[in-house]
Amino acid sequence: MSLAASLVITATVATMLIALYGVAVRPNLVKKVLCLSLFSDMVNVLVIFLGYRDVKNPLPPVLTEYSSEGVTKLVERGVDPFPQALTITAIVIGLAVTVLMAYGVIHIQRKYGTVDVRKLAGWEE
Repeated sequence: MSLAASLVITATVATMLIALYGVAVRPNLVKKVLCLSLFSDMVNVLVIFLGYRDVKNPLPPVLTEYSSEGVTKLVERGVDPFPQALTITAIVIGLAVTVLMAYGVIHIQRKYGTVDVRKLAGWEE
């Protein structure tokens, strides 16, 4: 594994841990929604990275030459299209879930006048 790949994985995992910390510790619902969105984006980055091949000049998963050499080149240097398809689906679902959570936070703010979970739970008056 190259140094660049190690740095990408390390930065992604560190960002995921920071996002989980924000979800667990921050009492503000808006910050929790943002941290959950950041966490899901980092999971998508890791899934895309799983499909990447550490070869020189990787190719997109498209067969451009209809010959045995073209198929061989695609098999040897092409990236895996399955994680890309899963990530596109996850992005769409994540957007819908984030919008639904934001809608819920807006209605909580309108009804209770706060987005602080401590005040909503009655721990802090």
